[in-house]
Amino acid sequence: MTSTTPVTAAPAAPAAPDEDPGASLTTRLAAWARTVRYEDIPERTLAAARSQLVSNLAAVRGSLGHPVGGRIVDAFGAPLQPDAGRSAYVLAALATALDFDEVAYSGHVSAGAVNVAIAEAVRGGLDGRSLLTTIVVANECAARVSAATILSPFFRGQTNTHCHLASAAAARLHARRASEREWTAGLGMAFGILAVPLHHGVVTSDVKALGAAAPIRLALDACDAAAHGLAGPDAILEHPEGLLAHLSAVPLPDAVIEGLGRRWHTDTLTYKRFPGSAYLHAAFDCAERLHRRLGAVDASRVRRVLVHGSLLTWQMERKVARDLHGPDTSVSAATLSIGYGVATLLSTGTFGVRDLTPEAIGEAARWSLADKVTVEHDMVLSERMVRATSPLGEALRQAGDRALDWPELHTWGGADVPRILAGLGAPEETLENATMAIGARVAVELVDGSVVTEECEAFIGSAGPATRRDHRSLVREKFRAVGGPDDVLRELEDVDLLDPAGTARALNRAVDVSAGVEPN
Repeated sequence: MTSTTPVTAAPAAPAAPDEDPGASLTTRLAAWARTVRYEDIPERTLAAARSQLVSNLAAVRGSLGHPVGGRIVDAFGAPLQPDAGRSAYVLAALATALDFDEVAYSGHVSAGAVNVAIAEAVRGGLDGRSLLTTIVVANECAARVSAATILSPFFRGQTNTHCHLASAAAARLHARRASEREWTAGLGMAFGILAVPLHHGVVTSDVKALGAAAPIRLALDACDAAAHGLAGPDAILEHPEGLLAHLSAVPLPDAVIEGLGRRWHTDTLTYKRFPGSAYLHAAFDCAERLHRRLGAVDASRVRRVLVHGSLLTWQMERKVARDLHGPDTSVSAATLSIGYGVATLLSTGTFGVRDLTPEAIGEAARWSLADKVTVEHDMVLSERMVRATSPLGEALRQAGDRALDWPELHTWGGADVPRILAGLGAPEETLENATMAIGARVAVELVDGSVVTEECEAFIGSAGPATRRDHRSLVREKFRAVGGPDDVLRELEDVDLLDPAGTARALNRAVDVSAGVEPN
């Protein structure tokens, strides 16, 4: 395992509070989370969180240079304002509007974890170390609750609102040093008011921009209520009518508290170079390479573009296909369209914020090529995806024989399910060597009869050894691509050294686009 900064041994983190096996999952998670200090967190995990902060701020800046971001600010105000709750709401909407946020095992943890922490740092005077600690604690709480529910009818991605509820509540509670009672009550109330975005609304309008922001606001209201004595349901996670049972066909309650202080889910972060669903990025990497080989590709040169993808990529395309309407496609649907992204990369070599403006989406030439993109499921790629930690493999390992009760697994794997599960092995002791392997193979069949192919086993930025080595440089380029100033970038990369005033100043400058944003 390598890191961008020297790895030093950290003191043992607080032990998981499992002395009382009769305590609820929420109580046990809260008892651990509220005691975590900066010194408890391994350096590799802090390094991942620094890059997460920079990457999230780049996503915010990117949206500020997009029409949707401008409308969000017109409606709700600037990203940073005196009301920390409203700041978190605006930041989260901007960070997620173009699907440019980070993912982990399991879920889109940054929407609440990073943006609430930023808002609290500016409001309450957190120094850089406290900011990073708050982010990591919120990551851990949210990723664990999401992992406990992932064996569900369909992967919800950004619309997985309980991830946002958990991350936002945990960030607020940790930043304000809430009592254990407030933690338990705040998390309980947050999970008890679960929001459910509708797929049709997300892909046909700008609902996506509020899909994380709205549950984050609900979670912060729950924390305010808990601070003033309102009670939350203590066993809301594991109760037969609780969150896990409501969301998952095969709940994994043990995933909520397994290896607290040892299995750091922040180590599983994946960073995006492109906007759009992570399920599409391997195909995007292939298309980027194909452009380098073929030059600008237009529809007249192409008979067909065949994308071989894992189950997740294939399912995503099927789910969004009926809501793609060529030049009249919504921005949100375009972020989920493998055809649009691949066509843009084949023709221009890039895919960024400017390619998701209404003007770019309205270009008929892009859709002429996108219409020739076909996605086929590749079982080999799916099995490779399942063997990795994220997004599914570790959940199946934790489930063990319980995974046999997940209907979707049998729909996909059929008679091979026992063999697939047997080959996964035991759950990982730590997550420091976590991987994500959502791969793709893209073949461009030209009208002259030739075929040019590129394959990608894991896209650039996905969890794995290369990303553990390179994440700092990856997010640095992402921040610069949306006009982030180098001096601010240097401060963010060394945020641990900043006092409260310096931290607030760096965060304010990071989202200041008064000089304009040149979107990538």
